[in-house]
Amino acid sequence: MLQRGSHALVILMCSPLLVRCEDYTVKFEVALTPERRDSFLVTVREAKSPIAARRFKELVNSNFFTGCPFYRVMPGFLVQFGLSGNVTLQRHWDRQVLQEERAIEHKDWNMRGTIAFATSGAGGGTQGRSTQLLINYDDNHQLDNAGVVPFGRIVRGMHVVDAIYSGYRDRPQAADIRQQGDAYLQREFPRLSHVYGAMQVAFVEEPMMISKNVMGALITVGMALVAALCCFGLRVLQRRSKGYAKTPLAGTFDDPEDDDADEDD
Repeated sequence: MLQRGSHALVILMCSPLLVRCEDYTVKFEVALTPERRDSFLVTVREAKSPIAARRFKELVNSNFFTGCPFYRVMPGFLVQFGLSGNVTLQRHWDRQVLQEERAIEHKDWNMRGTIAFATSGAGGGTQGRSTQLLINYDDNHQLDNAGVVPFGRIVRGMHVVDAIYSGYRDRPQAADIRQQGDAYLQREFPRLSHVYGAMQVAFVEEPMMISKNVMGALITVGMALVAALCCFGLRVLQRRSKGYAKTPLAGTFDDPEDDDADEDD
């Protein structure tokens, strides 16, 4: 039985002003190469994309991501994963297409480090989302109007995501992975980095992030302020120098009688 004050504590923990009960953090363990393994953390915010946040948790809890390759790696753009080499398992999830998001409280931008489900909708909506995920390597604001809605961010280990093998770029085809699975991947693309484990861990707060567009605007404003201050300073100096030029120098208007007196002496 809850003690007095426990109800208030639960309500406070679930408050949208703090951390929602649905918010959580997932640890991805990654095999970058056969010899090198590392991990990164993803923190999910339910308010950013409720349907996506729930599906992501389902996939994590069912161990779907184990063995999934990072099959499309475009440096400076994005990395894509979320197709299982188990053809039967992939078909099962492909039949469970996500509904379109309609109640997003705090829509996020496609900034570096954000994670979202890939879409196949041509109308700019969130249609066609199933299991494929993407992580933005850069600020990709062109995806904001293409139905790509981030539901979380990399909070630790972005350097690991940057180190994912990119030699094949976009050569692996999603359709072939769906049809042939691991046989296709191991035969054609043996060096792909892949996930070897994903699990929910203790919640990690996401850091504040500023997009390059906003940062660029702030830098521009800062430079304009500096330029304005420099101009103001130059004007002040010019006015002072003009004032000094108009001020008579010491001894310029000395009394000539004093000079005569000096000569008599």
